[in-house]
Amino acid sequence: MNKNILIVDDDKRLRELLKDYLTEKNLQVYQSEDYNEAKEILSLVLFDLIILDRMMPSGDGIELIEHIKQFSNTPIIMLTAMGEDKDKIDGLKIGADDYLSKPFEPEELFLRIKNLLDLFENLKNKKIKISFGEFTFDTSNFKLQKNDRLIYLTEGENNLLVKLINKRNDIVLREELADQEFDETELRKVDVQVTRLRQKIETNAKQPQFIKTIRGKGYKLICNEI
Repeated sequence: MNKNILIVDDDKRLRELLKDYLTEKNLQVYQSEDYNEAKEILSLVLFDLIILDRMMPSGDGIELIEHIKQFSNTPIIMLTAMGEDKDKIDGLKIGADDYLSKPFEPEELFLRIKNLLDLFENLKNKKIKISFGEFTFDTSNFKLQKNDRLIYLTEGENNLLVKLINKRNDIVLREELADQEFDETELRKVDVQVTRLRQKIETNAKQPQFIKTIRGKGYKLICNEI
């Protein structure tokens, strides 16, 4: 796979375990034990994916996600304590693309990494341009524009929009939009991402023109291919 992965976690034992496991999967793994060190590494190396702990002695993971998303669309997997739903939702709102509750199996983390990286590559290879209202979106470069102004999207928002585009003007089930097995937490994650995307493309996010809610089923993107 040959991709650069950064792990940010103060638990040395966990970092070493994940590094050994992911290295065997042909991933190049870098480590950081705190957020300040992570920022330094990020200024020197271009990463394909970042894994970070939500809470560490050096600070709040939300702040680091905000910092990363200011200059990069790099996908982020956030690690959270078991059952901390608020942490998960806060992370997704600010730009995390996926989350995993501790404790977890390394194989599950690898599968989530692979899914995000594969989706990112697939999106780059698609060359579909669509329009809705004053917006245009090009899946070959992930650029959303309103007239001539670039609108920033997180990786998760990009992924969601492309899934809607693939079935444009048709219903996409919430289960189809979920990245993993669709339990209630995963479906709530989808709803959070939809709300976040609507806030960027809708004049009134509570009365959307483009991303329609189909009650009891999912969502529909009203758009045109150009």
